Amino acid sequence: MSCCPQTTAPLTERHRIKVRYGGGRTVVIKGPVTRIDYRFSGLERLQLVDPRDAVAIVRNPLFWIEAVIELATTEAGTSRNRRSADA
Repeated sequence: MSCCPQTTAPLTERHRIKVRYGGGRTVVIKGPVTRIDYRFSGLERLQLVDPRDAVAIVRNPLFWIEAVIELATTEAGTSRNRRSADA
């Protein structure tokens, strides 16, 4: 039983998954669906990832989902692997 009612909606092309990397070395992962290269490192631990790619990436225990982000309509078409600041 949940404390707060939550609605679920399908992810669309306007969504990105905020994925955090827990390793230290630089890794480049090619998204299995979009074929986008996602670069993670000890300094760039947080990346916005296409939801279709995130499903496969977070199967590795060095990666986990931090949040789901909905992009503004104008950003959805142009945002491909935009770098986000590490919080």
